[in-house]
Amino acid sequence: MTTEVLLQILGGVADVAGVTGAIISALVLLRLKLAEQKMQEDVQVLLRLEGEEGRVIALPLALKRRDLGRAELLGRLGMLPMRQKGARFALRALSNPAFMQGINEVTDGKTSVLVIPCTEDEIDQFDL
Repeated sequence: MTTEVLLQILGGVADVAGVTGAIISALVLLRLKLAEQKMQEDVQVLLRLEGEEGRVIALPLALKRRDLGRAELLGRLGMLPMRQKGARFALRALSNPAFMQGINEVTDGKTSVLVIPCTEDEIDQFDL
């Protein structure tokens, strides 16, 4: 084999490697773009009366998936109007591990709805 033939083979391999790299880069960029779009989606937070599948209250919280975290959600809940002025809300479900699992499912993109189970008294504390 001559040097010229070896250089042609090497050039062909380099071309294939370059095209492969470009395709992989394009796929990675597409995947990142789709992930970013998913993080921009709106998330809905619902209060559901325990034991009654019919009574559900959608909270007026404008949340994006990227913003949903325990602290952010608690802050937004604290901004909701209360029936008793100056009172602090109390939801026992927020200290349950299932609550964090629900937040993780939303942030992972498995669902766009976070359901918080509540008692009648817990729902009635909000002036919604």
